[in-house]
Amino acid sequence: MGTWSEQQLLFGLHCISGVGWHTIQLCAHTVGLNGLEAWLGRSEKDWHELGVKPAVAKRLTAGFNAANLDQQLELTYKSGTQWITLIDEPYPELLKHIHEPPWVLFGRGEMSLLNRHAIAMVGTRQPTVYGKKVAHKLAAELAERKLIVVSGLARGIDAASHEGALTKGETIAVLGTPCQVTYPPEHSDLARRICLAGVVISEYPIGTAPHPGLFPRRNRIIAGLTLGTVVVEAAKRSGALITAYSAMESSREVYVIPGPITSPKSAGTLQLLKDSSAKAIDSATDIIVDLRCRLTTLPETDNNGTVMNCFDEVALTASEQAILDRIEDKPSTMDELLRDSELSFAELHHILLSLQLKKRIHERPGAVYGSIWT
Repeated sequence: MGTWSEQQLLFGLHCISGVGWHTIQLCAHTVGLNGLEAWLGRSEKDWHELGVKPAVAKRLTAGFNAANLDQQLELTYKSGTQWITLIDEPYPELLKHIHEPPWVLFGRGEMSLLNRHAIAMVGTRQPTVYGKKVAHKLAAELAERKLIVVSGLARGIDAASHEGALTKGETIAVLGTPCQVTYPPEHSDLARRICLAGVVISEYPIGTAPHPGLFPRRNRIIAGLTLGTVVVEAAKRSGALITAYSAMESSREVYVIPGPITSPKSAGTLQLLKDSSAKAIDSATDIIVDLRCRLTTLPETDNNGTVMNCFDEVALTASEQAILDRIEDKPSTMDELLRDSELSFAELHHILLSLQLKKRIHERPGAVYGSIWT
């Protein structure tokens, strides 16, 4: 057995500045995660022959070695930061199904929350009084109903959403900086409270230099962790719309808080309603009722907010039932299911994700889909 685990080697690659998602995918696909240890300390020529670009090969030669890996592991441990990789069992299931899921997630707080039912809340950094009030109220309602509120710790709607959630439950903050760096700085106390009653996460390792481009990229994680995304207020070019469209690309729901048609802060949300399948909502109940057809484990509440029985087993669509019958008869890969059905890739992906959310199938090693009963 080698000195390093597959998770540690994946961690090591991820922590090298300038080594991106596709380079790690190339390494994992070409030599396998269990073969990465043999590449510790390899020459620039070796990396280049593997298919890595020259500039990246130089970074791997300098950074992917036992000394640097040991140093980064120790630095992360001493900072009090936890980490999980894409191949770890606790890695959030929903996040695996987004475009370019993070190879490594770093966190401070209760990491188990990443696998709880969650709703993202995003919006402008310069909200109206109405926007802040609605975000705080809706987040508190969601948290009271045991849904985790996910946002980005930014000024404005993000902060109001985190604050509202903390009054009744738990929240997840997804950062565009390493977990040890709070941006904006005035949210340091908010980040501290989230670590105590939730979790702060990031895909960026200790030492990552702040850069404006990192923040839009984290939006795919905000959307990817959740069943749906609520956009409270957003101008036409708001970063919140990036999160909303990321949610749509991953076949998640998008909800919009209606605002005045004369307000520039509502122009983006209005556009979402006109151009997409986004749904207007005004309460947590609207979201829960909408998700009822997909879930069996969300708590139902009466008009007084009292938790009632969980939802009954959800019905399947005809297409979902057909795919489930096929999988129950024989565990199958997506390629096999595509070959044996008349569905498009997008349609099949949506059905498989829906069946997983309804807890009827699960993905096994090797990207094989099987019944939860077998």
